[in-house]
Amino acid sequence: MTTSSSPAMDNLLPQQLSRLLLRLDPALDDSTLALVHELVAANQSGHVCLPLAHRPEYRRLQASPLLGRPGQYAPLILDHAGRLYFARHWFDEQILAQKLSQLAADRQTPDPLRAGPILDSLFPPGAGSQPDRQKLAAALAACQRLLVVSGGPGTGKTTTVVRLLAMLAMLSERPLVMAMAAPTGKAAARLSESVASARDSLPVAESVRAQLPRQAQTLHRLLGLRPGAVLPRYHAAAPLPMDVLVVDEASMIDLGLMARLVEALPAQARLILLGDRDQLASVDAGAVLGDLCSQVAYLPASRAWLAQAGIGQLPADEGVPGALADSVVLLTHSHRFRADSGIGKLAALVNGGDGLAALQLLQRGEHADIVLQAQLDDGALLQQREPYLAAISQQRPLEEIQAAFSRFMLLAAERQQVAQANQRLETLLEQAGSKQAGRDWYAGRPVMITANDYGVGLFNGDIGFTVARAQGLRVAFPAADGSWREFAPGRIPQHETVFAMTVHKSQGSEFDEVWLQLPTNPGAVLNRALIYTAITRARQRFVVAGSQEVWLPAVQSAPVRHSGLADLLRQRNA
Repeated sequence: MTTSSSPAMDNLLPQQLSRLLLRLDPALDDSTLALVHELVAANQSGHVCLPLAHRPEYRRLQASPLLGRPGQYAPLILDHAGRLYFARHWFDEQILAQKLSQLAADRQTPDPLRAGPILDSLFPPGAGSQPDRQKLAAALAACQRLLVVSGGPGTGKTTTVVRLLAMLAMLSERPLVMAMAAPTGKAAARLSESVASARDSLPVAESVRAQLPRQAQTLHRLLGLRPGAVLPRYHAAAPLPMDVLVVDEASMIDLGLMARLVEALPAQARLILLGDRDQLASVDAGAVLGDLCSQVAYLPASRAWLAQAGIGQLPADEGVPGALADSVVLLTHSHRFRADSGIGKLAALVNGGDGLAALQLLQRGEHADIVLQAQLDDGALLQQREPYLAAISQQRPLEEIQAAFSRFMLLAAERQQVAQANQRLETLLEQAGSKQAGRDWYAGRPVMITANDYGVGLFNGDIGFTVARAQGLRVAFPAADGSWREFAPGRIPQHETVFAMTVHKSQGSEFDEVWLQLPTNPGAVLNRALIYTAITRARQRFVVAGSQEVWLPAVQSAPVRHSGLADLLRQRNA
């Protein structure tokens, strides 16, 4: 549910599953077993289910004792649309649809004449004629217990949520308990930093500011998820002690984790999900944020209330109102990228699937912030890392080392490319005398944690920096409160060198300059969501290396993840 499996485990799982299913059904035929293996492969590729309605195996499968209808207790579930699920995924999908529908349906509309002035003070009128979607998001959050805010980089998601939380505090008759979380440690740290800077500039009373959360934590730590435990610490019978929960980087959250999250919410709590629906979905099964944002519509009664509260022009509906009517807002105006920004234009073209226009934009060379190269040069890669390596050798403060590291990142679509890039750079460091040959650890080695370790408090996605101390090498990791924790290398849980990383691992991070190394051949892993995610990790400059034979089919390929969640939410009327 929370970590991806290794290739060895991927090969072992179908064998173990086959033995288990044959014990349950000794007459299991090869065609049904092949479908189960296909479902395993689909789950490992991010799909929740396997569409079978138009396949010849559909009828044969229905005779298997391993198969149940929706709601029955069986290893496999075949729903009414012909989608095949493992029972766990089917139940998680049902739980999530039910809980989200309940949250969205619980409307608590305040007096618009009271809410309007508060909204005006927090979201003063702008100069443009377009709808103020940030103000709209806050207004909708005042009226119900679920809000989903999707927007690209620089669209103001953090600014919106900080002001939104202040509004909720000002409308409440009692102080509210608020919390923030994110899927990874680095995303939680970034959320904490962003909220802290926005909170200090709010035009509100100190009593309101004091209610706003100061630190975010990982979802695993928030819920108390531990390996081997039957239940997390917080669940339906032991809900989280809070009134408002903000979750950032929701595109990274898989189906199972999101189901556990909504189960743990108390009856009175509001849930606010932030993310970018166009980014890569979670590594594990599900594309929850994309499913939630597939229908954006506002009910007539809500439009009337919004008008009374001073919300003027509203965006047009993007679908038929379903269970999440009034619960989804799309932020579309980027405050980071100007109209003449190459990064902004390139991201929009890629997101729209126009690979040829995006390629021509790169080839024209009109924008200094986007560059196309045939291949990357290792010497230039090392040069990009010189500010970081200099900060290490000069033993600069950890904050300066972290800032120097964040100036640049090399991304790749495939893990093998990342491993090769890290190895090549370490070879260059050996040649320069900065790393001793045959030694894994050296001053300057950046590492990313790849498995949660509750004993030492380090989690998947955390990045640390190896520094020289009087007692030897130590690996320093930033803490949520702004401090640093240092560990001996031997205490570090499962990890990898991170001079380069996969695009998936880069989610929740931003860098001044990003280089993307495309594979040598097109592949299933490469699509427009991956390239869009890579582009939008860059704040100032983006460089892509590869051929048009790989670029064009990748941008033209729209990511598809099979699930029934969007249909469930459409079928449930608000």
